[in-house]
Amino acid sequence: MKLPSVTQIVLAARATMARFPLVILTAFAGTVAILILIDYEGPPGPTFLVQVLFAAVLGIPLLTGLVLLAEKMKWSGAVALGAQIVGLILLAAYATTVPQVLTDIPAIHVIRLLILSVALHLFVAVAPYVGPGEIEEFWSYNKTLFSRVLTGALYTGVLWIGLAVALAALDNLFGVNIPGKRYGELWMILVGLFNTWFVLAGVPEDGPNREGLAEYPKGLKIFTQYILFPLVFVYLVILYAYTAKILISWDWPQGWVSKLILGFAGTGIFSLLMVHPISGRSENIWIRNASRWFYLALIPLVIMLFFAVWRRVSEYGFTEGRYLAIALGIWLCVLVVYSLLSKKGSIKFIPGSLCVAAFAVSVGPWGVSAVSEQSQVARLQELLKENKILVDGRVHSAGGAIPFDDRKQISSIVAYLQMFHGLGSIQPWFSEDLLADSTVSAWTYKDPAAVTKLMGIEYTRAWQFGRSGVMFFTPDSKRAVGIGGYDHLVRIRAISPDALVKEMMGDDYGYRVNKDLGGLLFWTVRNGAPADSVQVEFGPMLAGLLEESVGGSVDNIPPERMTLAHEGKALRVKMFFVQLEVERAGDGAKVLSFNANLFYAFNPRN
Repeated sequence: MKLPSVTQIVLAARATMARFPLVILTAFAGTVAILILIDYEGPPGPTFLVQVLFAAVLGIPLLTGLVLLAEKMKWSGAVALGAQIVGLILLAAYATTVPQVLTDIPAIHVIRLLILSVALHLFVAVAPYVGPGEIEEFWSYNKTLFSRVLTGALYTGVLWIGLAVALAALDNLFGVNIPGKRYGELWMILVGLFNTWFVLAGVPEDGPNREGLAEYPKGLKIFTQYILFPLVFVYLVILYAYTAKILISWDWPQGWVSKLILGFAGTGIFSLLMVHPISGRSENIWIRNASRWFYLALIPLVIMLFFAVWRRVSEYGFTEGRYLAIALGIWLCVLVVYSLLSKKGSIKFIPGSLCVAAFAVSVGPWGVSAVSEQSQVARLQELLKENKILVDGRVHSAGGAIPFDDRKQISSIVAYLQMFHGLGSIQPWFSEDLLADSTVSAWTYKDPAAVTKLMGIEYTRAWQFGRSGVMFFTPDSKRAVGIGGYDHLVRIRAISPDALVKEMMGDDYGYRVNKDLGGLLFWTVRNGAPADSVQVEFGPMLAGLLEESVGGSVDNIPPERMTLAHEGKALRVKMFFVQLEVERAGDGAKVLSFNANLFYAFNPRN
């Protein structure tokens, strides 16, 4: 293959700029925005650059798809430009919905960005072939596009590694100070400009001579037939074995199985798309049969997916993940019906229908954001009313003991709302402002623990509870630990009943953790043998922690309350717990795991 000359590369770059001017300008704007955000490490205050960045991420595929659609439909230059201007107006409208904060942006905005990005990339895949027919051209176009994207990713990665090593050489060999963020900025420049320009340069233009129509790549057939199809078969065996287990034990399916079902469906559909051009050949009649049996096999699995997800929804309401799982299940149902009933099914239906579905779930009162937020707000409202905390639409501090499970669920919902949607939907219940600082940002809300405190409830980290009565205690990371008078530090990490190492012998120290994890023996080593020792018991400290906890996990504990100091004849020990997991047992508790730092020193007389 003849390598292109510098002149050819420059001409190709110019041609790409002439063909996709607004796309490249959008990529440039997004790259500049992310470079400024990285360089100023934030910035901490609100800035329109966040909106520019989000709009640019969507603008690249949107404007690309509009250019390709205009080429296919033979629009005039004015009409094509008008369509792209309408696209820019839509992007500007979208940008106004994005908060001007980067670090505290509610997660739903990132989720919506990802869903819309998927929808718009699918739009690029189908835009030049929105009409009937041209199935082989459609497949060849997407094969070329997919290959270009993979090649661009490879070139971008190799180029970044090479330039990053060059920067590191300047830093280490010549003493040129290269801040760490420069490597991130370099990556963003390559992804935003070089990779975008490179991929766009390889987008096929509309015309009768589609690359790759004549010959199907042998390597692609081998990859699909001997790697993807076996993976689909493995998924199928596992899922049907699990289905049989459910039928025998008559137990609800696990929620996690929905991920495996979606993985099976995605891998199978992708495999069938890869081998579509050769499915009509006489020697590949098995592909047609495999396609039909694949969609038939999906039917009971999709039913199980609905059961698995709906069980979680019925207990804990909708979240973004559960909503999307159900939405994908509905799309799979439509795809199965179409594939089995349509005599001349078009592979364009797969990306086209998924594109429409992605757009549909991203907006409106039926969308993923609205449904999930309303579901969780309704759950929280019901829990607060049951515990007489929400009365006549206003929150009052809990007057009595709140059941542990209710505290856990209330804390979980408040944390979810704060992270994914913000607390604006429950602000009318409170007389206090739930914003952390309304003068700085309209999206930075108070910590969930502060919100539950306004309800008179101690915040409980519900996600850490594997079983009833298990609690986590963690110290306040913003407060320093005094270590005056101690000379040495020993890190004791991840001690639990299942830990392989509960005894350590160093060069000049050693320790042995009690079998019940309720204490440890620490000793120093002199002349190769244990010498002075101190027994550290966790009981007194644990009793104090349990007395003030109401059954839930506790964060931001003053460091001194998670510190134990013991002294022997010749040795002084101070043990500071970084994390402590305990389980209530009657009036007391037993330690399940802990991480700690142990400081020690010898008494002056020794």
